[in-house]
Amino acid sequence: MNKEPISKPHSNRDDNAQIPGKSETPPDGCCNPKRTSTSFWRKISLAEWSVAGLLTVAAACLHWVYFRHAGVLWRDETGIVNIALLPSWGEVWKTLPHDHCPILFPALVRVWSKAGAGATDQGLRMLGLGIGLAVLAAFWITNRMMGRGLPLFSLSLAALNFTVITFGDSLRAYGLATACILLTLGLVWRFTELPGWRRGLLAGFAAVLSVQTLYQNAFLVLAVCVAGIVLCISRRQYRPAMAVLSIGFVAALSLTPYIKPLLDAQSWWVVSKTGDGFHVFLDRMIQITGGFSSIWFYYVWFVSVIIAAVLGIGQFFRAAATVLKESRDVCFFAGVALAAGFAGYGIFFKLAGLPVQPWYCIPLIGLIAVCCDVILPRMHQSMRLGVLVVAVVSFLLAWPTTYSNTQQRRTNGDQVAATLAQNISPDDFVIVHPWYYGLTFARYYHGSAVWKTLPPLEDYRFHRYDLIKQELQMTNAIQPVLGNVEVALRSGHRVWIVGEVPMPKPNTPPPVDLPPAPNGPAGWLDVPYTRVWGLKLGYVLASHTTNITRLVNPSTNALEPWEDIGLTVVSGWNDPALTNLPQPK
Repeated sequence: MNKEPISKPHSNRDDNAQIPGKSETPPDGCCNPKRTSTSFWRKISLAEWSVAGLLTVAAACLHWVYFRHAGVLWRDETGIVNIALLPSWGEVWKTLPHDHCPILFPALVRVWSKAGAGATDQGLRMLGLGIGLAVLAAFWITNRMMGRGLPLFSLSLAALNFTVITFGDSLRAYGLATACILLTLGLVWRFTELPGWRRGLLAGFAAVLSVQTLYQNAFLVLAVCVAGIVLCISRRQYRPAMAVLSIGFVAALSLTPYIKPLLDAQSWWVVSKTGDGFHVFLDRMIQITGGFSSIWFYYVWFVSVIIAAVLGIGQFFRAAATVLKESRDVCFFAGVALAAGFAGYGIFFKLAGLPVQPWYCIPLIGLIAVCCDVILPRMHQSMRLGVLVVAVVSFLLAWPTTYSNTQQRRTNGDQVAATLAQNISPDDFVIVHPWYYGLTFARYYHGSAVWKTLPPLEDYRFHRYDLIKQELQMTNAIQPVLGNVEVALRSGHRVWIVGEVPMPKPNTPPPVDLPPAPNGPAGWLDVPYTRVWGLKLGYVLASHTTNITRLVNPSTNALEPWEDIGLTVVSGWNDPALTNLPQPK
């Protein structure tokens, strides 16, 4: 049986009839303000789509450039890959507290590698490239879910940021965590917009994935759920509010298996705790802007965040008939999520007390950018022009710096290891300093000579702060290594320094040993001890060797400063007066 087409309801007035109070349609040759305005905004819309497309293509190209130039894995990437590839899932689970993330990302690396795609460093980089492009897609998907907007702010100030690209595409969990939290934001909004069990399940699944990717994502999921709950309560929709609460509860419940391992890990995490507070978190938020100056940060990022949060929340309470209820709701939701997420992230770092690096803030930057995209263009039509201008200017400012940084290798550890293997003798001795360079060196050095770090450790597969803590409690922790140095040099062999050892100036007294931790100058923190260990080795070399030659100078490598490794060789042994200490050539 054929159904007749459903006709649209007719209005009582003719669409072409003159609106009361308005002037007659001007004759030909006269300007029609309404038609001119409509034409203008159509051109603006076309410009927005054009700029969004250009920025997307540019960001995708930068991901590819980074993939081509990133090179081998640096120490943090090596650590997580080694954890993921332990012989059994049980060992992977037990070792998780030695790194920064829950199970999801190591599981992804493990599956990728077991499938054969991650057999080489380039294959692992391909996984990072896929994650980076997924983040780029998440900016689009989330913006379209939250009102079919364009991700101009997200693309220009986040997707083109070189920290977001280089660390989001690295073998770390930050990129995957960003994609997951963005999808959680969009899916929770869709549920509050039109509650339903399918949307609720999708939102809950995304929330669980978010917290299982990165611990600090739990605070962002909390912020998103708080925004959804507050919005539902303001509408007097209490059952949807309870449903949003259950989404957050399930995500939190999924983290309970980590409670005991994380509490146990506190006993060795004290070695790296610096007590960074909220002010350091703000400083890292400034640093993550990359090539932008601090002025650009304050006037674009910081001001936009405040405006978006305040106006987004205030938009809901505006008694303006010209603003649709749906627009008020999504602005209110995004404003609360933005404000709560920013505060929650700062609280997380304050509670953790660990050193805050700029790339730790990548998921937060992504959430902030999307919220600004949702709120700012809906404040007023003129704000669309402002966002468009910001997007174009940001692209012009970001491109040179981002393009340059994406062409840099992550480490030269493989090159140093290869140079060493070609020139070293089996009876030579190698010292790697600082100790955490040992992760990269152990992966790429295949020579026959013995090597150790200051202090010597039993395991270099991942960051063994538990072993470092044991060494901090010892006196003369590096004495065995110094003994190896003397034996090698007295026998006519060479000592190779991978990394950087500070050399004392003439007439400098020997460095003073620090008391066993936690009685050192910074309690359990290992940084002062690492510095003194290097000074002691430098004093021995400068006092008793005749030749010190630097083969690889870190300052000449076009690398990021996080792992720019030098190489020095020393030879000869004597007991001269300490007034004329040889310096590296």
